[in-house]
Formats: sequence, C-alpha cells, structure tokens
Amino acid sequence: MPTNPTPPSSASSKSGGGCCLVFVALPFIWFISTPFLPEEVFWFPFWLAAVIWNGADGQGGISHLLG
Repeated sequence: MPTNPTPPSSASSKSGGGCCLVFVALPFIWFISTPFLPEEVFWFPFWLAAVIWNGADGQGGISHLLG
C-alpha cells in the first residue's frame, strides 16, 4: 500500500484576494453615499490627496520629489 506524504487539497480553498476587495469597494461606497454625507466628509479624499502632494504647509509633500 503506497503512502502519499502530501495531504489532499481542500475543496474550499481561498484565493486570498478578499483583502484587496475592501480597497476597491471603498471608493464605490463613498461615491454612492456622497448625497447623504456632510460636505466635510465629501471633500476629505481630495483634501488628503492635496496634503500628501503639497504637504500640510503647502511647501513640502511629495511634489518636491518630482521637480
């Protein structure tokens, strides 16, 4: 009787892509919910991108890395 050292594969294997689905779904959820959000919450992603690009004081950020 031969023995197989590897266990049989599971029929319910997960692909591991579930964590990335959250980052894809969040912009869609935010866009759909914008009519119900306060104005400050609506503009938060744009403000965050501007702070990252220009820095909190408008003189830094990652924009100076590009020239």
